[in-house]
Amino acid sequence: MYPIKEDGLKGNNSWLQYTWQGINLFMTVFLLAAAYVNVNDDDWYLWVPIYLVAALLCMPVVVKPAIMETSLWNMLTGIFMGLCVAYLIYQVVIFIEVIVNKPENPLRHEEGRELGGLLIILTWLGICRFTNLGRPNRVVSNRSMMNALLLVSVTLAILPLVIWSLCFVGDLHKQLGHCKDMFL
Repeated sequence: MYPIKEDGLKGNNSWLQYTWQGINLFMTVFLLAAAYVNVNDDDWYLWVPIYLVAALLCMPVVVKPAIMETSLWNMLTGIFMGLCVAYLIYQVVIFIEVIVNKPENPLRHEEGRELGGLLIILTWLGICRFTNLGRPNRVVSNRSMMNALLLVSVTLAILPLVIWSLCFVGDLHKQLGHCKDMFL
């Protein structure tokens, strides 16, 4: 029926590969849209390149997942993640200064939304860079762990788009904190 792999698991990984490519397509679209909406931001010169570089790192994975096996892609992703971690530390300090006296929904503050964007980028690129998920010609040694990671990846890819799209439904943008300043 199905070939038995070295780890003893039966099955075909093509569905996993296509799912991975689809998830990366969602993330590419989300990151490009995030770059687009940041064009009119006061600090656009930081956020447009951050989202564009992240999208450019996800885009080749959609077309050719084997790109994740190359040393160039791994090096570029590692360098970009290092820069994002450095900026994340700065953003955490700024965010703490903003909410120190009035704790509330972090998405009501621009710093909270920026911090959320960095966390999404770092989590996504971390999954791409440091796991076997979606990598061709790799044996999956722990099927349940990979399935859980796949579920987290799907959620991480779709949830930001769904939450963001709520800003465009009727008058919800007036009630939701993360929509603040989108429609001036």
